[in-house]
Amino acid sequence: MIRLLIALAVALGVLSLPLHATAAGKTLRRLALLCFALAFVPSLIVGLFFPAAKGAAGSHPFFAATALLVAMVIAYAIYRLRVWLREDPAKKQARLMEKTPIEQARRQNDLLAFLNNNQQPPQGPTP
Repeated sequence: MIRLLIALAVALGVLSLPLHATAAGKTLRRLALLCFALAFVPSLIVGLFFPAAKGAAGSHPFFAATALLVAMVIAYAIYRLRVWLREDPAKKQARLMEKTPIEQARRQNDLLAFLNNNQQPPQGPTP
């Protein structure tokens, strides 16, 4: 399984190289990093917390699940810390206290108004 995840990470990384400036390239790089992390993080966490256990993740599924849970909690804590450090209270948009009405011209350009105008029977003289 580890070999497959590493191979997939390398393949996704290579595929993202020609697309480095696009959103698809960014997504491929993120998937490659995820595959790489999925390959090594469980054994790393189990090795750190249970150094005496040989093959602990393979012989005891509880250890693998616990290691993944700990890794997820650590990753979320790091994410929240990064969000907190990047927040700038001056850049936060103040919430509007009241709703602002939409102008008539903008209201007439939507799809429902278009369909409503075209569903009315034609006006004019009848033969």
